[in-house]
Amino acid sequence: MPANQNSSQASAFDISLEKSQAIANYASDLQQSDFSSLGRSSSSDLTQTVQTQSSLSASANPNPNPYITSAAVTPDFNGDGKTDKVWVNAQTGEIVVRLMDGANILEQASLGTYDVSAWTYNIADFNGDGKTDFLLRNKNTGENDIALMDGTRVSGFAPLDRVDVGWTSSIGDFNGDRKTDIFWHNATTGENALWQVDGTTVTSATVLETTSTSLTPTLVDFDGNGKTDIFWRDQTTGENNVWFMDGTQATKYSLQSQDAGWTYTVGDFNGDFATDILWRNTQTGENKIWQMNGIFVTEGALNTLDSNWTSKIGDFNGDGKTDVFWHNNTTGENTAWLMDGTKVTSEAFLPSNSASLTPSLGDYNGDGKTDIYWRDQTTGADTIWTMDGTRATETPVAEENKLGPEWYTA
Repeated sequence: MPANQNSSQASAFDISLEKSQAIANYASDLQQSDFSSLGRSSSSDLTQTVQTQSSLSASANPNPNPYITSAAVTPDFNGDGKTDKVWVNAQTGEIVVRLMDGANILEQASLGTYDVSAWTYNIADFNGDGKTDFLLRNKNTGENDIALMDGTRVSGFAPLDRVDVGWTSSIGDFNGDRKTDIFWHNATTGENALWQVDGTTVTSATVLETTSTSLTPTLVDFDGNGKTDIFWRDQTTGENNVWFMDGTQATKYSLQSQDAGWTYTVGDFNGDFATDILWRNTQTGENKIWQMNGIFVTEGALNTLDSNWTSKIGDFNGDGKTDVFWHNNTTGENTAWLMDGTKVTSEAFLPSNSASLTPSLGDYNGDGKTDIYWRDQTTGADTIWTMDGTRATETPVAEENKLGPEWYTA
């Protein structure tokens, strides 16, 4: 089970990382240099730092909702309120960070080469500075490392205790100090544990109650108090319950069940900073929202969409209330629902594009409104839709910044 080391010590990324050498071999280099000093032996132009302006001036993102602005939720490595990009080369394992300003790249640098069959990561904000950090985990050896980021520079690096490979990590803030903590769950045994983190130090490691192996955890904040809670769902029986957390202390409640046909996405549809749930039944196409206030649920039914449609959460008008973006994986149709609680206040069909394009959402220009980055995995001819409500303005990523099909982003 997880344990603490006093001497050394955060949705959306699911990309696997792989190292060609152990992190320990170059940890000291990471602590003393920026990404431009790593991987320079590679022939790739991406290993060179490219900066298009002499200084990056931080600008506060006007959106009040942490679902949109938190560096632990959406990558923002320099804290300027604009979504940045992480790229992984599936062939070489090279990792590249790009600092974005709309479709323009302010700076880019290589983190080096990783073994993509072994290493995975979570993004986080372990020191509460508003800049995205990394939790690196080796799923073969159980190694764990924290890399604190400052733009494209690693400002701090530390190994953590090893955790058996049966455990998976999730990112939250259980004590409300605005520094990311790590929740550990073992799906095989049902064991659970919590590491509270301050920078590169695990300040406490606590074993929590063991749960049924049929339950899957999702980190939420149903009461909106700034402290992460745990939503538990049994996808077979439809059972739902919640642990309201105060640090390592859990208060447990049952919620009404939803049968196995329903899957869910979390957001904040009324802008009260309490997590809500978008339920989708892919068999029937039904959709509905649970607006949460602690254990009290206000339910509202939404329009039905067939199983070809997939949803993502953003905030397209910048009102602090998360909206729903729908993409049709067969026809390439796109639509946005602007939300106010359980009601759709505006629904508009956006321009259609190729069904093969992959959308990733973020606020790339820092205006408080979610934009859509479209990835063409075949040609690298990527574009960004800058959103203003349900109006999209398309800007292509410059030809010189195109990345081939071996490069993936989330």
